[in-house]
Amino acid sequence: MNAIKDFFNPENIYFVELMTLTTTAVVLLILRALKSKLLSQPQNKIFGATLYSAYLPAKTFLVALMLWHSLKLINQFWVLKLGLSEFPVISLLIALHMSWFGFRVVNTLEFAFLDSSETGRLDQTAIIGVAKVCRLLLMVILAIVAFDLLGLDASGLIALGSVSGAALAFASKDLVSNWFGGIMLYMDKPFKVGDWICSPDREIEGTVEYIGWRISKIRTFDMRPLYVPNAMFNNIAVQNPSRMTHRRIKETIGVRYDDIKQVNSIVEDIKAYLTNSTLIAQDQTIIVSFNGFGTSSLNILVYCMTVTTSWVTFHEHKHIVLLAIADIVEQHGGEFAFPTQTLHLNPEPEISR
Repeated sequence: MNAIKDFFNPENIYFVELMTLTTTAVVLLILRALKSKLLSQPQNKIFGATLYSAYLPAKTFLVALMLWHSLKLINQFWVLKLGLSEFPVISLLIALHMSWFGFRVVNTLEFAFLDSSETGRLDQTAIIGVAKVCRLLLMVILAIVAFDLLGLDASGLIALGSVSGAALAFASKDLVSNWFGGIMLYMDKPFKVGDWICSPDREIEGTVEYIGWRISKIRTFDMRPLYVPNAMFNNIAVQNPSRMTHRRIKETIGVRYDDIKQVNSIVEDIKAYLTNSTLIAQDQTIIVSFNGFGTSSLNILVYCMTVTTSWVTFHEHKHIVLLAIADIVEQHGGEFAFPTQTLHLNPEPEISR
């Protein structure tokens, strides 16, 4: 009995290790009891994602802490002289598990926002970009803390970097330019994942499937993947038809020269039809006018915007509008012109006998 009391005596060299093991075991049991509550937290909220992400790193840290203090206790009890106090193991464990915890929070929020149908002001591209930046910052912070805890002198790394900096910069200039190009895509957001983009400068057209740090993946309309280095977007013009507000109908209707007297009535009826159609955007420009004399037709310009931006629906609406215009021309007794030629034959002179 006295031996046990002496073992737990505060003046005993084993007391600190025993109390640390006991406290750690109690905290581990409490954490285990709260497991279901922690893992049931809503992952699309910062507080809930923090609690959800904390369980596994906390449990692993406590287990590692118990193992470390058990090893120290064994070292003291049997006087193994392993020199365990020379290593900043606790600090390294804290740094590693805090970094792991940070990665889990970022990943949890990223997956939750991407799976959610309501992402607020953040689109899919912005979510992925913010998550990548956060992970990069965590890695940099972990490296700095690790160097400091291990007592490594950073001046050697600086000297090495200055010597090899020029060669490294030359060798990785394309990689760096692509990386900065990816940052500009995340900041300026000329397009996002799911947008249809095209470039008049290069043969680039399709739907954006992925925006990475180095390349962006575009699925062309023949279903082939197109991988474009991000640096290229700094030097080319990019159109984003996905952000258009309307689609345009611009057609030249040619009627016969014989229908010159009906042209004014045809123009007025076409304009009346367009201004009363629910398929046409009434807040946009509508032009219907006699536009000029063609080689074999009287040209009528029809210019308007549809209310839809869907490619398939636009062609369905355009189909309806053009057939309605054809009916109007027919109602006025007009006909559509097509290239014709008139051949004048001189009568042959009669031969006298």
